[in-house]
Amino acid sequence: MSRLLAAIAARDGEALTGLLADDVVFHSPVQTYRGRDQVIHLFVHIGRILESVQETRRVDGVTFFHAQVEEHPLDGMLDEQTGADGRVTEVTLMLRPLASLQASVARLTRALAETG
Repeated sequence: MSRLLAAIAARDGEALTGLLADDVVFHSPVQTYRGRDQVIHLFVHIGRILESVQETRRVDGVTFFHAQVEEHPLDGMLDEQTGADGRVTEVTLMLRPLASLQASVARLTRALAETG
């Protein structure tokens, strides 16, 4: 499994700190976020809502995976760009199908509201 996807699935903030550049940019299915602290916060919460994460394949820095959000199966794609130091500078996450994406966004919104 990609190190980034594994750290997200494990909700491992320490590993994420080591993997992400200070000025990392995260393109989520909803909006774009900037900065390591904000992105780690989101990735830890995303890890809390994704269940049974399984990488299905990797192609040139793009990781395809299958997971579950509540009763919704989903397919995801995580595209990682890295800088000269090997840290991730830009990440794009795509999820499908639409019903699973909508369930993910709703669940993440609830999780973020619970933690303030």
